[in-house]
Amino acid sequence: MTTEEYFAWLRTADGGHCLYAKEISEGIYCAIKPLMFHWTMIIGEIGDQCSYADRFCYADRNAAIRAIFTWNGEGQPTGWHRHPLTGRRRPDGDPAREYIAF
Repeated sequence: MTTEEYFAWLRTADGGHCLYAKEISEGIYCAIKPLMFHWTMIIGEIGDQCSYADRFCYADRNAAIRAIFTWNGEGQPTGWHRHPLTGRRRPDGDPAREYIAF
């Protein structure tokens, strides 16, 4: 499956209804998708149809769109309010207010 085919698959129901996707390094992508109460940015290997490696949660669609268009794959994206893997939370996406909630 090519990168373009994979990104097209991400936009389908089976792929999670992702709105935007981009390659951030060789073989690695990020994409934003709606969840029930918020939006999330997923990061994973291009071609993996079973899982993703990481995700960051956003309060709304606009925050997720800003993040995907400004993030180059270095460090972590900005504006997120929850990082489920680490339990970190950032009220209003503010890094100065970060705390851990496990």
